[in-house]
Parts: sequence; C-alpha cells; structure tokens
Amino acid sequence: MTSWTPRVVTGGLDFPEGPSHLGDGAVAVVEMQGQRLTRVDADGSRSTLGDLGGGPNGSARGAGGAVYVANNGGLSATRTGGYWHAPEPFDGRVQKVAVDGTVSTVTADLPGPAPHRPNDLCFGPDGRLYVTDSHNWENLRDLKPGRIVAVSADGAVQQVAEVPAMPNGIAFGPDGRLYLAQSLTRRILVFDHTPGSGLGDPQVFAKLPAGAPDGFCFDTDGNLYVCGSVGHVVVVIGPDGSVRDTIDTPPGAQPTNCCIGDGQLYVTFSMTGELVAYDLGVAAYPLHEGDIG
Repeated sequence: MTSWTPRVVTGGLDFPEGPSHLGDGAVAVVEMQGQRLTRVDADGSRSTLGDLGGGPNGSARGAGGAVYVANNGGLSATRTGGYWHAPEPFDGRVQKVAVDGTVSTVTADLPGPAPHRPNDLCFGPDGRLYVTDSHNWENLRDLKPGRIVAVSADGAVQQVAEVPAMPNGIAFGPDGRLYLAQSLTRRILVFDHTPGSGLGDPQVFAKLPAGAPDGFCFDTDGNLYVCGSVGHVVVVIGPDGSVRDTIDTPPGAQPTNCCIGDGQLYVTFSMTGELVAYDLGVAAYPLHEGDIG
C-alpha cells in the first residue's frame, strides 16, 4: 500500500471538476458553479481560459492546445444536498475553448430526448470525441437511460450506446477499449471498440467497494484511478479489474475527477473547492487528441 498525502495546489474554486493536464505543471479545470474553464499553474496561480455559461462538467485536451468541454447546461450538486441551477440555463452541449480564449459550440444538437446533460468526454483512436450524456440525473426517482455520443471531425453526431444508471466518466484504456463509469451501480463498464464499426456490448470490468464512480484516468502501467465521489475515496484498480489500493480523501471533499501529469495524480475536490495533487511516480497513459469544430 502507498501512503497517500494530498498537496493542495489551489483552493477557492467554484465546484471544480474535469481536470486536464496542460503540461509544465499546469492543469485546466472546469468550475461548474463558476461557469468557466480555469488554468491552474504549478504555483497555484489561476487564470480564466474561457467563460462557458451553463454548468461545465468535464474537459479533454485536444490537438493544438484547445480544450473541449462537456457542459450539462447549468446544474450541479450543493453541500446542503440540493441543486445549484445556473442563472441562465440551456440544454447541454459540447464546447471548444481555443488557445486564444475563444469559446465556440461544437454541437448543441445531441440525440435523444431532452434534457441533455453532457458529463465527461474523451477522444478516441478513430479521432472522434466520445461524450457521456447522463440525461436527467437530477431526477433519480424517474431516471432515464443515458447515452454515449460520438462526434466526428465533420460535425456528425451519433449515439453509439444507451446506458442506464447514469453513465459518467469515460476514457480509452491502453488496451484500446472504451471504459465507462456507471455511477449508480458502482461499476466500471468496458466496451470493445473497432474504428469504423463502433462499440461492442458492455462488460463489467470492476466494481468499486465504496463510493459512486465518477471521473477516472489511466497510468502507463494500465492502472485505473477512479474517483469515488460521494464515498470520498479514490480507488486504484489494476489491469485485471482487481482493487489495488484506496485513497481516502477528507470527509466532505467529494473527489469527482482526476488526471495524471508530471508524475502527479491531480484530483478535483468539488465540495471543498480544491485541486489537490498526490505524488504518483508514474506517468499518464497518453491520451488521444483531436480537433473538432
């Protein structure tokens, strides 16, 4: 077991989520209730990369330094157990923040009935952007199935899977398969992926012993670091699907997503408004990058 001690990189963030490593010790995070994409440098200083509106929920770095954002339209949880609503909500969409700060909409035309609540996203080996749409996750009593949506470089949008029980974090693994957090079952699902042919049927890769799986990332050894969100834990899962380690986070922190860079595991503590780092000693599995929109 590793001794895990977090280092607070910065605090005072407005419900941070979806970190993406930018290089040179810098990390981009979305601030869901701040409605912006923020750059956090190694010394903890911050600058706004783009004003997004709605409720930015996840981010992925694209080719050329652009950052792509899954924006759920204006919703987040609160410390009191209720919901925060954006002053000017809209139906969820995928946005692009260029290196000069220009914010554009990649697509606001997502398949299936509204509400559309894009949650997380990643680029695939086929160059498409894969996005989870958690649909009406705020209504657990009448929760409808969510979706995985793929966006092509030419702007074509396709639903590639329907997933019940709140699809959430998403990433391609070193084995070329697509991994997905199914939050309400505590499971990590995995799909075979064939460029040009789509996704196979989902299989259960792992189940968290505690917490609801949210965002996650891979290291070069194939280990998966899964934020356990409401369980206030990060779970380390080996390539065989077994639990290798657990990282207990402070009570009330709510770790929601993570990324790896510079030998550090960066984790967003959404409820306490912090970006923290753990010394990891291994590098991130290289992410696919693309350019859309």
